[in-house]
Amino acid sequence: RWTTVPLRILHISDLHFEGDSPRERAVLAQVKALRPDLILLTGDYLNISSVYDATAQSGARAWLAQLSAPLGVYAVTGSAPVDVAGIVPEVFAGLPIHWLRDAASPVKWNGCTLWLMGVTCTVGSERDAAALAKVHAEIPDGAPTILLYHTPDLMPQVVDLGIDLYLAGHTHGGQLCLPFYGALFTSSQWGKKYEGGRTQEGQTTLYVSRGLGMEGLGAPRARLLAPPELILWELRNASDA
Repeated sequence: RWTTVPLRILHISDLHFEGDSPRERAVLAQVKALRPDLILLTGDYLNISSVYDATAQSGARAWLAQLSAPLGVYAVTGSAPVDVAGIVPEVFAGLPIHWLRDAASPVKWNGCTLWLMGVTCTVGSERDAAALAKVHAEIPDGAPTILLYHTPDLMPQVVDLGIDLYLAGHTHGGQLCLPFYGALFTSSQWGKKYEGGRTQEGQTTLYVSRGLGMEGLGAPRARLLAPPELILWELRNASDA
């Protein structure tokens, strides 16, 4: 259990870096001002338009290099066409970021232990679900758990496993939304069910971030009723809530 001092966790998703802009600089300033104890990244670091652009790759690397927190920075990769297997390792190489590739890692805080799980997002949901089950089996029974996985698509399996907090992105909250309807498109196999924000099912809290960036290629560089976001979590002892 956590002490009365909250553990401050910052969730960042879907940077979709194309080039340096006021947006990227403003986010770094806000991250510094929030002073999180732990930073968690849930993928899509480059824009699909700039995946193979060396300048964008180095820019994303420089941006990521400026993230720091006392308990570390942990990350998973995003969509396979965006966080390309042959490119993302070069972006991350040598950075003080713990890349969770189908792995679990304990984080100690004031005498307590939180387990972070990271599952690589591939084109095969069955593979990813099997990887999740294998990673979860490594964690002590009853330990508090957080899953990092790029999309909300593993929610049924996560609920079955009783994972406490599931952090995802991918949908951009729809990016382009209509009043009273919400997302026009989510790229999730569940459609609008987990289009963005917080959902509680069983023991599991899911949060789907709207992320920071925007889709590339022919998609408009615009957001409507789905502003970019950073999410700061404060975990406390349940008896102090």
